Amino acid sequence: MSPRSPPCWALIASTMIFASSYTLTKIALVDLPPFTLGLARFVLAGAILVLWAVVTRQPLPSRADRRRLIAAGLLGVTAYFAVENLALQWANATDAALLVASYPALTALADAAVNRRRTSAFAWFGIGLAGLGVSVIVVAVPDASAVTPMRLWGDLLLLVPGVLWAFYTFVTREVTTPPLLTITWQDAVGGLAFVPLALIELPRWHWPTQPSSTLAALAGLTLLCSIAAMVTYARALRGLSSTTVVTGLNLVPLWGLLIAASFLHEQAVPVQVIGGLIVCVGVTLTALRSTAEVPEV
Repeated sequence: MSPRSPPCWALIASTMIFASSYTLTKIALVDLPPFTLGLARFVLAGAILVLWAVVTRQPLPSRADRRRLIAAGLLGVTAYFAVENLALQWANATDAALLVASYPALTALADAAVNRRRTSAFAWFGIGLAGLGVSVIVVAVPDASAVTPMRLWGDLLLLVPGVLWAFYTFVTREVTTPPLLTITWQDAVGGLAFVPLALIELPRWHWPTQPSSTLAALAGLTLLCSIAAMVTYARALRGLSSTTVVTGLNLVPLWGLLIAASFLHEQAVPVQVIGGLIVCVGVTLTALRSTAEVPEV
């Protein structure tokens, strides 16, 4: 596959948009509590996608798929982003961009533990390497005065979405619904499930102190991260091997660092960058071994 092919450009675009979500979330959290942000983001995205599904007369998923998609919406949208938004109240966008690189390794670890999938020594080495990189990222910070208990808790909490994503992956493995319709159901279900969580934050609701930034961040999270990124990522999945896609996702930490530095003026010390690289190498080794055992068809 040529690096100039449309699927490659789609993969690069999707990783850039995914990486921007951490910075956009930090900006939106200035005015919106974490669960309220999740409600606004996914109710808007779900409404747009449901309107598309109605206008284009998309068929209903099968009964089995509907059950899976409801579970996927609760796991991959509500639970995932509730925890991520909560963690980003305390952790930096830079930390999130680096730590998210460990999620494929967490998925492989959960797969081995829950589904008793056979894992080679080579893959275990990659998982261990990713774990080492995560430890470096959490411990190393640019400024010793910036080390607070809440920031460390935020970094540790950012690992929970990785576990949730693993179970989301298990739930959606058998889904046969087309990608965009799958996203529609997940966003709609996940958005509605945010309602009771957001009501808990009712006393914290207030008129935005920076309305332009908050609305722009919410629009970016809704239109770019919740819709455009998923569409381009699905395009990449159709045209590239699984190894290429997993390896390409290692661009997310790089984009995340650049975006956080540009808009939030966050900095990462060289040790943190090294930790991120260690995570990426570990994930790549795990992916190479996993995909090597399944021939491309």
